[in-house]
Amino acid sequence: MKSIHVISFDVPYPYDYGGVIDVYHRCKALKESGYHVHLHCFEYGRGERKELLDVADIVDYYKRKNSLKSLLSFSPFIVKSRASQELLNTLLKDKAPILFEGQHTTALLNHKALKNRIKLIRSHNVEHDYYRQLAKVEKNWFKRLFFKIEAYKLKQHERYFTEADKNFTVSHKDQGYFQVRYKNAYFLPVANPLSWSNKQRDTQPYILMHGNLSVKENEHAVLWALENINKDYNIPFVIAGKNPPKTLTIKIQSYPNTVLHDTPSNEKLNTLIRNAGVNLLITFQSTGIKHKLINALCNGGHVLANTAMIKGTGLAHLCTVKDNKEEITKTLASLIGQPMNEADIEQRNSEIKRIYGLARHAEQIHQIIEEIKQSQ
Repeated sequence: MKSIHVISFDVPYPYDYGGVIDVYHRCKALKESGYHVHLHCFEYGRGERKELLDVADIVDYYKRKNSLKSLLSFSPFIVKSRASQELLNTLLKDKAPILFEGQHTTALLNHKALKNRIKLIRSHNVEHDYYRQLAKVEKNWFKRLFFKIEAYKLKQHERYFTEADKNFTVSHKDQGYFQVRYKNAYFLPVANPLSWSNKQRDTQPYILMHGNLSVKENEHAVLWALENINKDYNIPFVIAGKNPPKTLTIKIQSYPNTVLHDTPSNEKLNTLIRNAGVNLLITFQSTGIKHKLINALCNGGHVLANTAMIKGTGLAHLCTVKDNKEEITKTLASLIGQPMNEADIEQRNSEIKRIYGLARHAEQIHQIIEEIKQSQ
């Protein structure tokens, strides 16, 4: 029987933010394609979840070591805090391929005991670039210093990526970066169930921004939109996302035409996406790929994104792309009164199906594993 170890940086259930959406559905894709999936999770607050046995045959949990020792290590904190002898002992019980989810989980990547194993990395970002950009928007001096130091450590640690047989990237942009440096990059689109709602769209005249609002990147984008687009705009804004900080909640409440949906259910969020006149997707960090972009394209109507949001995704032609506030404001006004017709939506869906989907996702991973075996 085909077997694979998947090492997750977090417990991927509920799958309610970008990285764990990818992990959860990758396990689902692999299991449905016939793989025996042994999932290893680093747990630090989400708890053990029996639901993961729907997408994995075995699930093991390891406590993340968020100690001062991990923080002061020469290794990146996100890596050192996930180093585990117990995990190594479990991996050595068989010879199945190992998939490291994110640079976070790669503490064992260059371990001599795993020298002859098939080792795959799923890079969710170029992590040192991601942390460097987090530092730029962080106002707290201590957090900003942590992000800068972590970015430096991550860049130094990245040299161990040469130990991987293949590095699966989430975007063509990331693929180009890793291929130049390590010669082992392969573009693997995010694992996405591509669920389209069969309900009739009832487009309403509001603009939707959504995302994990506990992430500084998303908070920054919402604040920018409020201050640059919404300030002199009469069309209602809806902001939806997980765990918004109190400061952001207060800021949103100061705009009379803006409504906040704090940590909506998946069903509620998809309803908001489907009914929005325009889904506005803004980011100032062109890292990885944003799952919210695919979700909006699958379930919504018009998607207006900036260049950083779609860079390296291959999805620019399915969106309206604008960057400065004048262009965005003018385009929002024109799009919100023009619902997409069903023919255009079906054409867009067909294009997304061609690139994404669970069966295709598992097929690509299996093909790479077989190619590595034949080359050994």
